[in-house]
Amino acid sequence: MKPGATAHPPRASCMIRFIASFLLIPSWACLGMFQDPVSTASTEYSEVDSRPDVLYLIVDDLGWHDVGFTGGRSHLTPHIDALASQSTVFENAYSDAPNCAPTRASILSGQATARHGVLTVGSSRRGNKALRRIEPVPNQRFLDQDLPTLADDLQANGYRTVHVGKFHVGPDPLDYGFTDQVGGTALGHPKSYFSPYRNRHLSDGPKGEYLTDRLVEEATGFIKSQDRRPLFLHLSFYSVHTPIQPRSDLLASAKARLPNHRVQAQKYDAMVSAVDASVGRILEAFSTRARPLMIVFTSDNGGYGPLADNGPLRGSKGTMYEGGIRVPLAVRWPGSGRVERSDTPVLLRDLVPTILETTGSVQPDRIRDGRSLCGVRSGNELDAVPLHWHFPVYLERDSSVVGPWRSTPVAACRIGRFKLIEFFESGNLELYDLSSDPSEQFNLVEEFPDLAKKMHAEMVQWRVEMGALLPTPLPDVPSSVETTPAPDPTSKPEQSP
Repeated sequence: MKPGATAHPPRASCMIRFIASFLLIPSWACLGMFQDPVSTASTEYSEVDSRPDVLYLIVDDLGWHDVGFTGGRSHLTPHIDALASQSTVFENAYSDAPNCAPTRASILSGQATARHGVLTVGSSRRGNKALRRIEPVPNQRFLDQDLPTLADDLQANGYRTVHVGKFHVGPDPLDYGFTDQVGGTALGHPKSYFSPYRNRHLSDGPKGEYLTDRLVEEATGFIKSQDRRPLFLHLSFYSVHTPIQPRSDLLASAKARLPNHRVQAQKYDAMVSAVDASVGRILEAFSTRARPLMIVFTSDNGGYGPLADNGPLRGSKGTMYEGGIRVPLAVRWPGSGRVERSDTPVLLRDLVPTILETTGSVQPDRIRDGRSLCGVRSGNELDAVPLHWHFPVYLERDSSVVGPWRSTPVAACRIGRFKLIEFFESGNLELYDLSSDPSEQFNLVEEFPDLAKKMHAEMVQWRVEMGALLPTPLPDVPSSVETTPAPDPTSKPEQSP
């Protein structure tokens, strides 16, 4: 393994971690030290220990139809599709928010965004101030370091918890329950996909080395280490987030296969191909380990509007329509897990209790909002429960939308086949039957006013239970927001992305 990986003792109090941060050896001091870092955590190990390894694969900004197993045909993803063919595919899987940081905070904490407070990327006041009609809820940029995470609980149950790649919910994954990490910072995208990377948690490789390949090399070092603990590997690709920078050989292949596509689309295709090849390499590396293996494959939000393939879904990353929050999700169970497709709507925060149950981990009494999906493994269909999203922020436009915003402050709820969207500026509601209208073209509020009223009451009650903060009116601007001013959920200052 290349230098740049770091190890961390078990989490302690904030003060202990604060003091310890001044004692950590800087990454540059490790040059030439190629031995695998081993956590100082004291763990018990038994020769009959058969707990599974867990591989959690997250592709950044991957569109719902960017992979073949969801029906997409834009790109070739043979390794990812082969994995899905051995997995339970959740056809109605959703991210916890329409952009990166809040979803990743939910993936780690198992909490809804309204509860943990990471609502968006950077400021909630993004875009043209003059066009805002209400005051959005202040955003908490980073996940609270004292909030127990999935990595914390797995480490407490004897797992080596390794993060490789994009992190985005704090300056360092080591502060969030990971024993080791490579490449994770507070940034939401790489400064370059080619070395030199200018990443303080990833040493530079040879000039021109490709970031996606490097992350797989680092992850493989942990997979092949002699550490006897079960492994939780959180492999979070920076791809396919901007900047769109592919390998030259894969770009040549994309141009040959897609000669009539614009150059940016060819570049994007090449980046998807790099991720697919990397998934194949990681699975091959895990084949050398004796333990059973659980694998999760997903994206952190809907696909990037100007380039990703979101299929028939309306919208894209940053919107509350299906294209902004529907994500590919495949779970390969360890051992003889069930292979099927499930129509039950699920959220990525559901994977926290799912992984803990699958690994047989002791689960302390935590405030978590996800539910275990393990019933699917034994052939039981999951009960449909209401799904909620809370995105009370402004998000400026990208080239895929008309007008100044990708999103104004908004919330949504899905119950069964119906989805209700509430726009806080106007108070308008939109109701869609996703079973017959996945593209969300036909607003049914006037046809089913009682259903819309019932679903809205469910949304309001959920927000009360979460303690969710709502936007507030601006002076001299008419608003339909029904809210009581609430205190800022965080003492941290607002920060730009």
